[in-house]
Amino acid sequence: MPFRVALTFDAEHPDRPHHSGATERVLDRLDAERVPATFFLQGRWVEAFPEVARSVAERGHGIGNHSFYHARMPLLSAKGLADDVRAAERAIVAATGVDPRPWFRCPFGAGSTDARVLRGLTRLGYREIGWDVEGFDWRPGRRAGSMVRTMLAETTARGDGAILLLHPWTTAADVGLVPLIDGLRAAGATFVGLDAVT
Repeated sequence: MPFRVALTFDAEHPDRPHHSGATERVLDRLDAERVPATFFLQGRWVEAFPEVARSVAERGHGIGNHSFYHARMPLLSAKGLADDVRAAERAIVAATGVDPRPWFRCPFGAGSTDARVLRGLTRLGYREIGWDVEGFDWRPGRRAGSMVRTMLAETTARGDGAILLLHPWTTAADVGLVPLIDGLRAAGATFVGLDAVT
């Protein structure tokens, strides 16, 4: 039975060794496969790699806000949260020309169920967007093959409207993206933007 999948990536400064050039290769693979995705961009990452951020927008992918400092949102005061989110928004707009509202993803998912955080995001024009299936591609030693098998099983079990989370700087996402796309298509998936499933 056909089902829809929204592919999302958190583009951020990794706090562990990462695969050089992987984000650019992920973008190339999405182009080649004609798959839309949504990239949640960290403000500091955007300032460090404005040309890559611009490429995300130019290739037609959705763009969301992933905070400026990648801090755990519940640890911030109301003013600190607003300042952080707005700083990321300014960086994203400056680099890409795209307003990331209404999409926001809390770093680490921290704050995604916190009423105070959610109220603060709503005041700023955002909706928190979580995920249904995570690749855990950020884990040291994570192998693409096992990641793909697990994500295929979990996505098909979840069914229509699943939101998938990957990180474009990881080896597992770099190597596993096309097998994941192929496997999902073989299972009946159609790739859609967030607006189709939220």
